[in-house]
Amino acid sequence: MSYSNKVKEKLLEISENKEKNKNLNKSFLQELFLSFGSISDPKSAYHLELALPDKKTADAAVNAAKSENIFFKYVKRRSRHVLYLKSSEQIEDFLYCIDAHGISFDLMETKILKDFRNNANRVTNFENANLEKISKASAEQINAIDLLIKKGVFDDLPDELKQTANLRLENIEMSIQEIGEISDPPVSKSGIKHRMEKIINISKESNESKESK
Repeated sequence: MSYSNKVKEKLLEISENKEKNKNLNKSFLQELFLSFGSISDPKSAYHLELALPDKKTADAAVNAAKSENIFFKYVKRRSRHVLYLKSSEQIEDFLYCIDAHGISFDLMETKILKDFRNNANRVTNFENANLEKISKASAEQINAIDLLIKKGVFDDLPDELKQTANLRLENIEMSIQEIGEISDPPVSKSGIKHRMEKIINISKESNESKESK
C-alpha cells in the first residue's frame, strides 16, 4: 500500500469515528484530499498535492486553504489543475487542518529525525575536511623540519622554534591549536602558526641557498 493510501485510510477511520466537522472549509479540503489528493512518503520527499478536475474547484480550494493560512502553489498538468505543497511545515498544517493530527505529528517526527541525520552528516563531513586540512599542513611542516635536520641547521634555530618543531615531529596528528596547548609555556594558535611559517620559510631559504652554491 502506498503512503498516500495509508494516510487516506487513517483519515477515513478518523472521519467515521468523529462528529461531522462543523468548519466547512476544513470539511471541503478533507473531501478533496480523500478524492484527489496524494502525499509522498516524508522519508524521501516533502510533497502533497490535489490533482483537481477543474479550475473552479481549484480556486475554491485555494481560497479555503488560505483561510487556514495554508498557501497552495498551482500548476496545470494535462487536464488536471494541480495544487501542491512542498514545505514540510505547510504539509503538517494541512494534515492538521483536515483532522489528520496523528499523521501530522508523524511527519514532524520524521522531519526531526531527517534534520538530525543531515546535521550529523554535515558535522562528519566538516570533521573529515578539517582532518584532511590538518594532515596536509602537518605534512608540509614535517617536510620543512626534516629538511632543516638533514642540512644540519636545525640546531641553529631559536629555542622556541626548536620546541615547536620537536612537538610537531612527536605529535603529527595534532592541530596547531593543540600543539600550542602542550607547549611550555602554552602558546596561542596564532603564535604557533607564526612559528611554523618561520620554520617553513627558513627551510626554503636554506634549500635555495644550498642549490645556488
